[in-house]
Amino acid sequence: MEMHRLQIGVMGSWTNNLPESSYLLAEEIGREIAKNNAILFTGGSTGIMEYAMKGCKNEKGTTIGIIAQNDYKKYPYLGKHIDIKINTGMGENGRIPILINSCDGIICVGGGVGTLSEITNAYHQGKPIIVMENSGAIANKVKLLLDKDGYLDSKRLVKIEFAETAKTAVDKLIKAISTNDGKDSHAYGPEYGKRS
Repeated sequence: MEMHRLQIGVMGSWTNNLPESSYLLAEEIGREIAKNNAILFTGGSTGIMEYAMKGCKNEKGTTIGIIAQNDYKKYPYLGKHIDIKINTGMGENGRIPILINSCDGIICVGGGVGTLSEITNAYHQGKPIIVMENSGAIANKVKLLLDKDGYLDSKRLVKIEFAETAKTAVDKLIKAISTNDGKDSHAYGPEYGKRS
């Protein structure tokens, strides 16, 4: 039986107004994902996502874009370097749960409120999260949301980790995926207490 190939998501802004270093970092992350024989998942858009896919393809990796529209040809922000396009027809917000459900863990570079939604979705599902330090926008603010131990809330579903280099990020994420206990919000009731 073939071993499961890891499915790693790269989350980040579709815009082109981050520092150039953020896009080059995303490209290097894409290369590292391919070097580890993992499959790269993104929102299939421009900006950070496109650079990550470019890096992945440069290393002969596989890229999958979870597209917001029902026809990728009509999506105005479609990125390049996508092997498989999955048309959700669910808009920007609707595609996020599908994207996160498809990933074993995620790496965040820069980004805005969409990236923050992807971080909280991954946290809610107990999926490992690596945030790239000093990569701009939301990524620079995530630490302000965490408690002293690196968790978003009292459920302590998954500790959010940080990295400065692409290799460190991918290595940390792969290790976190292999040791993940699979805990998610379904084990908790509406009062944030465990069900009895």
